[in-house]
Amino acid sequence: MLQEGREALVGQITTILNSGDFGEEVHSNLFRLWQTLSEAGHAHDLMALIDASRSHNLFTGGDEYLINLATNPTYLAASEEAIQAAATRIKELSGTRTMVKSISLCLDQAKAGTATLESLTTMLEDTAGNARTSAKSARSGPEHIRGFISTILEQVEQRLDGNAVETGASTGFPNLDRLLGGGFMDEDLIVVAARPSMGKTAITVNFLDAAATENRAAVLYSMEMRGTSIAKRAISKKGRIPGSVFANTQELGERLESLYEAAQALGASDIYIDEQPGLSLAEIRARSRLFQAQHSGRKIMIAVDYLQLIAAGASAKPGVESRIVVGEASKGLKQLARELKCPVIALAQLSRSVEQRANKRPMMSDLRESGQIEQDADVIMFLYRDEVYNPETTEPGITEVIVAKQREGATGTIKLAHQLAASTYEDHFI
Repeated sequence: MLQEGREALVGQITTILNSGDFGEEVHSNLFRLWQTLSEAGHAHDLMALIDASRSHNLFTGGDEYLINLATNPTYLAASEEAIQAAATRIKELSGTRTMVKSISLCLDQAKAGTATLESLTTMLEDTAGNARTSAKSARSGPEHIRGFISTILEQVEQRLDGNAVETGASTGFPNLDRLLGGGFMDEDLIVVAARPSMGKTAITVNFLDAAATENRAAVLYSMEMRGTSIAKRAISKKGRIPGSVFANTQELGERLESLYEAAQALGASDIYIDEQPGLSLAEIRARSRLFQAQHSGRKIMIAVDYLQLIAAGASAKPGVESRIVVGEASKGLKQLARELKCPVIALAQLSRSVEQRANKRPMMSDLRESGQIEQDADVIMFLYRDEVYNPETTEPGITEVIVAKQREGATGTIKLAHQLAASTYEDHFI
């Protein structure tokens, strides 16, 4: 199919297209046959295609059609750039056809009354997001390592010159930022895991507030707690107000000014809460893409509370946790971080096995479905409070943030002084 001298295009085209991208069956068969011969290291010129189509009894238009394609003057005169542009255009048209099919399916289901508005909206948003991703990938491909090296050396020089180097989203805790090499990095999946009542949601509220302070738009998918409960914790954190104030009329009057100031500050920030329970991975992806589009030109951060509550899809049974569901969720959230180029924080529950040990500090094996989560996550952090298990502890009021995995950095433990009643944390200095 490709004449001699254009063999270098083979790898580039196969990274852009697959046989399913062609609208005509004959072209799909032809591309699949050519790709099979190429990947097997066999000849894939005109005569090889003719012979292979006969031996595989695959319709590729016939001998005369193939000869006309191979000798077409437009093709023979086309530059490498023109061929690459044509491949990209085919990819874009493939995405368009996929969207048309999805829209048609939505119309049929809507007319038949067999689908909810939510499921129809999710299907359309997910299809649009996949089409955008596919179109972007069609324009990309392998880049020589020197390009990435240049980026690294430029950052090194900027740091040596004392200039600010773009880092990730700050956690809000300088010691933790240093251990993580600058905070939560864009495109990373960060898993924050602990046993119940260790402060997972409380510390996540702090992460969201820190992101908003840096002018990021942050969203929390809270599938366990109500939005008002999260907002109360955020107000408590912002105003350093105990959560008990909201239920005590006398204390409420004494702290009213601080409460209103905190509420006003939070109201002016870009923190969002989605309290819809039982969201599927597809719904989270669709809503996140829309969230990013609504904040075009700004960086975002996403948090999910929590990993094991993500439903496998519309057919998932509430409360069912399986290896496949959790594995799909962690893999999908990692892909979402890469696609939207933002940090994605996923909270996770630990198994009860931690309770059976003398040392209750969590380990990687305590993660439910630990293998898949460990593989997908760039950073895994455990939370541990010794006072929960040891009333006579020498470190009351201390939360240990155990960084058990960091794909591109060191592991270690950072200690934070907490006031959980006010959802407040700060670096602990001995």
